[in-house]
Amino acid sequence: MKTLDVLIIENDRDTAGFFKTVLELVGFECEIILTAREALARLAVSAPDLILLDIRLGVEIGGEDILYQIRSNPRFDKTRVVIITAYPRLAEPISDLADLILVKPVEIEQLKNLMKRLGELDFKSKFQLFRDPVTELFNEEFFLTRLELAFERANRRPEFRFAVVVLEFQIPPGKDGQTDPDAIVGVLREIALRLKSFVRPTDAVARITGWRFATLHEDLKQPGDIQVILRRLEEKLSKPYAIDEESLDVKFRLGAVLHDPNYQQPNDILKAAEKAMSEGPVDRPADA
Repeated sequence: MKTLDVLIIENDRDTAGFFKTVLELVGFECEIILTAREALARLAVSAPDLILLDIRLGVEIGGEDILYQIRSNPRFDKTRVVIITAYPRLAEPISDLADLILVKPVEIEQLKNLMKRLGELDFKSKFQLFRDPVTELFNEEFFLTRLELAFERANRRPEFRFAVVVLEFQIPPGKDGQTDPDAIVGVLREIALRLKSFVRPTDAVARITGWRFATLHEDLKQPGDIQVILRRLEEKLSKPYAIDEESLDVKFRLGAVLHDPNYQQPNDILKAAEKAMSEGPVDRPADA
């Protein structure tokens, strides 16, 4: 069996030490990380084979944030993640993202046997399960899960601000009234590249359906930050789209909403952003 490189992300030093001792008995190489910020810094420069991740790491950054960072980055395509938690209900919204969920307290033999199985089995990558196949952006299901978590965090922390932006694009038909399928794919992928180059690593961008996209911007410092985001998005998306040596007149519209405690459900925010989009300017030519 291959010796696995294991990263243990657990804020309780004694618990982390217990995991490390047991896994080293199995023959794994282990490193302990005690804080979420330290974990993000470590993952920025390495991709371990296996991660043991505690969900409740702190108020500002939780284990779910780290898990989303892992699953949204193809660099961790082969990394397996085991969630360790004493609160199973907290793990329910992200259970599909983990390879395994263990409920504390974890017994020695249970941990040893499960880790041996992980080392022997060939797990399929979860990266593509949450991606749109054309653009490789998040799909609608993944985006809604991120939105739900942001909504819950805002309820726990009144100072936490986030915003949702919805965008819809339209490309002109060809000379025969039809649009070349290759041109459609090319524009969709170019839109995705521009959006990915714009958002921060902690934000989320998704293709909701067809020509409709959405972005989630978390941990905003000031309410006015959303206006800055919209101006930069317009600047980024308004540049000409050159597909197969042809410049296409791609039009778009967008709408944005800042989270407010009056929203009862996460999906209410998305609907409000869609409504703001429908009420805004319809034609924004990409070569403006």
